[in-house]
Amino acid sequence: RCVVEDKNSKVAWLNRSGIIFAGHDKWSLDPRVELEKRHSLEYSLRIQKVDVYDEGSYTCSVQTQHEPKTSQVYLIVQVPPKISNISSDVTVNEGSNVTLVCMANGRPEPVITWRHLT
Repeated sequence: RCVVEDKNSKVAWLNRSGIIFAGHDKWSLDPRVELEKRHSLEYSLRIQKVDVYDEGSYTCSVQTQHEPKTSQVYLIVQVPPKISNISSDVTVNEGSNVTLVCMANGRPEPVITWRHLT
């Protein structure tokens, strides 16, 4: 959220791609992004259905009668772990070597634990 001093202040929301909102004017083509005005002096940026590509720094820039002010927030998007690759069933001779593979993606990076079920 971004709070301004008075109704004459101009607000802009930006990210690494550029300007998202300048005042009430939407510059972003992303339909998931909205400007919420909760009170006459408070502006919030709302992103629906956040995905990992939304991660990064967001800046609220306020132009007041006195001087410009900026505030930044860093959005971290967590992604549930998902197994992306696992070895198929394998038969080996006793005394042979075998490599079993399990790969997973997620954020934070998943920890893979192996257990032998008997």
